Amino acid sequence: MSHNHFTLLTLGCFVNMTQIHISGSPGSGKTSICLMKSNEILSAGGRVFWVSNKLDPVRFSQIMENIPIQYASKFHSMEFSDNSEVFVTKEVNGFEQAINQLIIMSTQLPTTKLIVIDGWDIGIGSSKKERFDKIESLKEICDKNGIQLYLTSQSYEDASDNLEKYRIRAKTKFEEMGFENWLIYPHNEINSLRKLIKGNKELVFRMINEGIEYVE
Repeated sequence: MSHNHFTLLTLGCFVNMTQIHISGSPGSGKTSICLMKSNEILSAGGRVFWVSNKLDPVRFSQIMENIPIQYASKFHSMEFSDNSEVFVTKEVNGFEQAINQLIIMSTQLPTTKLIVIDGWDIGIGSSKKERFDKIESLKEICDKNGIQLYLTSQSYEDASDNLEKYRIRAKTKFEEMGFENWLIYPHNEINSLRKLIKGNKELVFRMINEGIEYVE
């Protein structure tokens, strides 16, 4: 098997996708893919807004290590929890407030090229409709202003042994909103590998310090 660093630039069929929803189990590589995309945008001089419950500072440092300081200041992280202190961080009280701030700030800063919501489903409880409404409003702004939007969620998993045991969270809803759904799940033969499914395309990859390395 040949190995290559997995960047979204090398996957030409993925580069032009604007709105992406990635679903997978914890630690499957969702955040790493989004950080690599952020690295790509920052390296080109674009601005990135990142919303999450908690951004792992170690993983962040590994993948962002090569970003020049003049570009690093264009990464803005907002956490909808009481844990913060990573890079340029702004605390907000909840998911909905974070989206409201994103809509305002991303339209005021024309260099905004990417918005990541890492874990849109965290602490969702009974507020699913309200959260979808906010995401849809944000997507409209992104579409209008040419901003890429990446969302991640934890996939569903049942006790079966067939290929359908891993399922994309809210798949139909995101399709209706115009997102491209990606699914990450463990390789069925090699524990260190994972599979990324996008439509009828399948990629196999492993996690590395720099992000992700795909295997042909």
